[in-house]
Amino acid sequence: MDTAQIAYLAVLIFTLPGFLLSWASGIKAPWAAAAAMPVSFGVFGLAAWLIGLTPWRYDLLSVTSLWLFLMLLALGWRCGYARRFGYGKGRRVWRRKPRDKGRDLAVTVVHLPAGADILDDASAVAQATGLAARPKRYKAVLLPAAPRRAEPEEERQPTPRWTQREWWLDPQRRRGSLLDPAWIIPAVGVVAGAHIIIGKSLGFIARAPEGLNNVFQGWDVQWHANVVRWIMEAGVASPTRMGELHNIETQAAMFYPSGWHAGTYFIAQIGGVSPIEAVNVASAVIPGVGFPLSVGLLAWKMMRSRSITAQLGAALAGFMIFGAPAGYWVGNYVGAWPYVAAVALTGVVIALFMNVPSNPRFGFVAAVALMGVTQMHPSAATIIVSALLLWWLCWLVWVPSRPAEGARGGLRARLRDVALLGTAGAVGVVLLLPQILMGSEVTEEVVAFSGEEDISYGEAWAKVLWMNTRHVDAFEGINLAWVLWAALIGGLALLVWRRNVWAPLLYLFSLALAVNALRPFDGAWGDMLGAVGGLHYSMAHRLIIPVAMLVMAAAGIGVAVLIRLVCLAPVRKWARGSIIASLVLAVPVSWAIYANLWSHMKVGAEWAINASREDDRMVSEIDLKAFDWLAQQPHAYEGLIMGEPADGHSWMYAYNALPTVMRHYDWPADSKDSATRLLYWWPNALGAGNPDAPNERNHVDEAAERMGVNYIVISPENFWMSQPRNERMMDGLWGTPGVTTVYVDHNVAIFAVNEAFTDEELEQMRAPGNSPEPLEELHPIPTKGEAGVATSEEEENQPYFHRPTEPNNRADVPTEDADNDANWPVEGEITEGGAPARVE
Repeated sequence: MDTAQIAYLAVLIFTLPGFLLSWASGIKAPWAAAAAMPVSFGVFGLAAWLIGLTPWRYDLLSVTSLWLFLMLLALGWRCGYARRFGYGKGRRVWRRKPRDKGRDLAVTVVHLPAGADILDDASAVAQATGLAARPKRYKAVLLPAAPRRAEPEEERQPTPRWTQREWWLDPQRRRGSLLDPAWIIPAVGVVAGAHIIIGKSLGFIARAPEGLNNVFQGWDVQWHANVVRWIMEAGVASPTRMGELHNIETQAAMFYPSGWHAGTYFIAQIGGVSPIEAVNVASAVIPGVGFPLSVGLLAWKMMRSRSITAQLGAALAGFMIFGAPAGYWVGNYVGAWPYVAAVALTGVVIALFMNVPSNPRFGFVAAVALMGVTQMHPSAATIIVSALLLWWLCWLVWVPSRPAEGARGGLRARLRDVALLGTAGAVGVVLLLPQILMGSEVTEEVVAFSGEEDISYGEAWAKVLWMNTRHVDAFEGINLAWVLWAALIGGLALLVWRRNVWAPLLYLFSLALAVNALRPFDGAWGDMLGAVGGLHYSMAHRLIIPVAMLVMAAAGIGVAVLIRLVCLAPVRKWARGSIIASLVLAVPVSWAIYANLWSHMKVGAEWAINASREDDRMVSEIDLKAFDWLAQQPHAYEGLIMGEPADGHSWMYAYNALPTVMRHYDWPADSKDSATRLLYWWPNALGAGNPDAPNERNHVDEAAERMGVNYIVISPENFWMSQPRNERMMDGLWGTPGVTTVYVDHNVAIFAVNEAFTDEELEQMRAPGNSPEPLEELHPIPTKGEAGVATSEEEENQPYFHRPTEPNNRADVPTEDADNDANWPVEGEITEGGAPARVE
């Protein structure tokens, strides 16, 4: 499959299950399409956890089975909602509710005095809503002439029936459906924005070494690719079972959110590509769709309108998001791919929840979408909760989703809104509760990170306001001043025209979170911001992403407002012509925006995608060549391969499924005398015997046998200069009697543990020409005669591969901080710090 085909397949995998499930739950097709991706990941994540509780494999068949069950639940939700609110029965005949019963209407009947004008009578609206001010959304309250007198049962008319054709022609029924033209303009902008992000990103990757199979030189991505490989091999995708992958020796339980990996796995399974290709494609496709869609929906909800201005604002916002370096591009560069994907979809989930109070049928989809984003990365939930809390406080409390008569009715309407929002959110949380409880154990580790910089508060605010956080300086020459001015115009329009307070407050709160990460505030305010920001690793380059999304949403609205003003939208008699002129003018304006932004971004964007693909910091062509060689050697897949977790050798697991002890740069859960730790800190003791007993097996020999370690691979140097260098492994293995050097190429060397192989197998691997560099010159093997073990003249010149012959009689086990002379008969300086440090 070529790059485009894999990308289209990925889009289909990430959207089709969610679209069908959303549509089956009763929401209309445009909204089902918008909800498709987070809902799909809700299915993938839930399936990963539930199937992980069973002996079944996580694969296409098992996930499809669960998806079909969820489809039945969705259809049940749809039918129950229709029965409760009267959609009628049958395919072609629909029941229309009587228009003379107030309890069936979407609004409450209000009786006004004769001659009263509903548009101007503030007291009447206050009576209907329980509000002191007159919101425009209630100006269409119906006024029946007089109460109807009850009719005798025999005189009542049957409920009117609509044919399907009449149903579709009704404007209210058509609202929000495929026949509603309001979604078309925003969709064009979203598709254009997604095409730019995905097309440019995959184009850059295709030009990198190995193309889509390129190894990203980053810590996190190594783990992500290894998780996808693990799902392919073991059929385990559960976030609560990641310890089986990470803690090879102890199999200790570990939580790691795996929704992103569970969905990405299907690219590899269905598309027949490698895990590395799958994660590379997913890194572009998920946020490439998510960012434009989220920002477009945020702009739409900010405007709280279906006008042409709102449509253009949503389209332009979704289109312009590619122009924020601090958003997708820097997020991709740092390798935080599940995090970026989850944050990219937060706007979709926020919009879905905002629909719930006025249309409770969205509750099912909103709950599943929240699950999807949370299972990709839990920290994204803080963005969703913050936005909804501010929206509720600043809007829904004052303008409830349904009007009500009197103070009691107003209180009831507000409690209903809270109950609907809370129920939808609680359903998603309850289903994730077992995962949340287990994941809470690692919260302290996440919060322990710090991105504080040695700058003043003024400098911190300036960095965040200009979205000039970490790595943005690589986008030389970019100037977003006009974008910020457009966002200011959009913000003023929201405040003055649309009476929107929640969005500006959300922007300020997001700014404060990012500033606090750079320079923490003092007091309770700083503690509160630190608690929220800590769930985002307290890194400003992560916390700035919601800021960039809100800025671009406001900028899209600002540009739309300017277009409408230029086209004389306020002049009512020219309304139709103004709409046409606005749509025509939006085309060259959009092209000018693209040309301006991309001309300043293309160099930085390519750097963000390929800078960590074109260096040799973790894996070089030499490493890949060694991986391919090792994959052809005896027992390579029958045991485990040890190495330094900080040198990137574990990419061999994702690359060609070679089973390594280390699958992550983070040290696995073990004890001080574990086999993993013995093999890491004392590999040069293999075959070296015990004090005064050179032929005894020692604890390291036993550790290698217990874990089934057949090979040790070294590829200096470590990823970070601050990471300690294990001298006993990097230098000591060259003279270790219990291992044999079988491959050397520049800085890469592979050692075979003698006890795991026969002499013939070792000689075969050391055959002339098998290693790129001649082993007989670099590391000659002594003969049996030289070693004094020959029993005949024939054995005098045979190579000698040392293996201990006596059992271990030593009780105490050395540790990494033990004294060398007292505990082991080998030399070598110990480095400080124990296991390699975890670095973001």
